[in-house]
Amino acid sequence: MAHANQAKQAKNSTAKAGKPSRADKPGKAGQSSKADRSSKADRSGKAQKADDVGKLGKARKADETKRLDKAAKKAAKAAAKASAAAGKKERRDAQQQAKAVVEDLELAPEQAKELVEQVAAEIIAADAASADSVESVSRLTDLLRLTPGAPVDLTSVDPRSTPGVSSRAQAEAQLAALADRVSELQERLYAAAVGGSNRRVLLVLQGMDTSGKGGTVRHVVGLLDPNGTRIRAFKAPTPEELEHDFLWRIRANLPDAGKVAIFDRSHYEDVLVAKVRKLAPPTQIGRRYGTINRFEQSLADESCVVIKCFLHISHDEQRDRLLARLENPAKHWKYSPHDVDDRLLWPDFQDAYRIALERCGTDAAPWHVIPADRKWYRNYAVLRLLIEALESIDPQYPAGDFDVEEERKRVLAS
Repeated sequence: MAHANQAKQAKNSTAKAGKPSRADKPGKAGQSSKADRSSKADRSGKAQKADDVGKLGKARKADETKRLDKAAKKAAKAAAKASAAAGKKERRDAQQQAKAVVEDLELAPEQAKELVEQVAAEIIAADAASADSVESVSRLTDLLRLTPGAPVDLTSVDPRSTPGVSSRAQAEAQLAALADRVSELQERLYAAAVGGSNRRVLLVLQGMDTSGKGGTVRHVVGLLDPNGTRIRAFKAPTPEELEHDFLWRIRANLPDAGKVAIFDRSHYEDVLVAKVRKLAPPTQIGRRYGTINRFEQSLADESCVVIKCFLHISHDEQRDRLLARLENPAKHWKYSPHDVDDRLLWPDFQDAYRIALERCGTDAAPWHVIPADRKWYRNYAVLRLLIEALESIDPQYPAGDFDVEEERKRVLAS
């Protein structure tokens, strides 16, 4: 029985072995191989596509990171410009520019939030660094002073630049300390004169119309003790002044010992307006440069420190300030049609200033060019120059000419 079953199984086995399989049927073998190859190619293609997608995703992520970083820096720069803008209109325009930078990015909400936080962090860090660097700020005298005898190119000085400070926040962080410092130094100068010192200071402010001479006087001189200050604004010469030489009215307003005098315009009008308007012959104008140099040297010899500041504004800034005066009835008193007459002669005045700065810049009385498009910087720079001049004098409180202990006893007994 067992043998019969084995024989049957062997027969079935043999029959199955001889029966062709589906794969062995005609036409099926080629199809199977093609399907296998197609399947492998499909799997390979999907793998390659996935790899490409992965690489593309990484590339896009890298590009997005670069884009965000670039956008953050651009937005931070625009925001910083808004923060440092001097006037309301400038600040509003700069803020709109910063907003436009962010809006143009078409960021997702989370990306926009990330960008805003990054920009804010950069601005806060920059302001903090600026405020912390007050003590390390360079001497403005060295940054703004023109080299005596060297050619002058006013076009090389950006009227919106802020040498010595990186932002308005940095300058304003110093104001309280600067106010205390100038007050102390002025008191020492005045006290030293009581003790016999002849040291004094003359601050000369020159500049085109609307450059801010009067504003500088209000903001800077407002920090000084009126008892030790003398202010004089020079306008067109009076008939009496015209009967004398051009320095006569200047000499009459020089500071006394221990005092600070501020000239809103000065003797330089006689080589500026007089030159441009042809109010004197060219030969006479030419002689005046030498006369001014000898005069200022005599002041230095007599212990008077002369600080000469040219408030340098741009042509566009002057236009905006003139328009602002016309738009505000409360400012009409500051406007004069003659300002436009002089504005039409802008190139001639710029050249007249260049010549005056070149020919009357000396070691005894050097010129300083103050970028004045930003009012806050103009005021800050002139204040710093005044403080540095007083520090160079280093006035000292005089010693008392009495016996301190004896006077104390007398006071207690009185």
